Order: sequence, then C-alpha cells, then structure tokens
Amino acid sequence: MTMKDKVRQTMGGAREKLGAATGNRRLEASGRMQRRRAQVAEVAHDLRSKARGLMRDAQVRRRPDRPADPW
Repeated sequence: MTMKDKVRQTMGGAREKLGAATGNRRLEASGRMQRRRAQVAEVAHDLRSKARGLMRDAQVRRRPDRPADPW
C-alpha cells in the first residue's frame, strides 16, 4: 500500500461526502470512483508484494545450501 493510494482514498471519500451533502450527484459519483480506484490500486500493490515474497521464498528453497563435503 502506498501513501499515494491512501491520499486518493481520503480525497475520494471527501468528494463523495461533499457531493452527498450538497446534493451534487456528479461530484458524489466522481468521489466514489476515485476512492474505489485507489482501493483497487492498493489491493493490486499488496498482491504484487505478496507474489514477490512468494517468488523469493521459492527461489531460496530451490537453492542448494552447500555443496557436499568431499572429505
């Protein structure tokens, strides 16, 4: 999750609430869309991070610890 996504979620929520308070449906809808896009970006970022971690773990498991001691 990035700070940018959190800021966009907050701004979208604020626009959505402002639109609801003033009766401006277009502002409310655009705020909702901005908030949801930021949520999707945050989830995508989290999934990428988890996938990278899993790939890194798999690579470490496949790597042999040490060559056999010849003596």
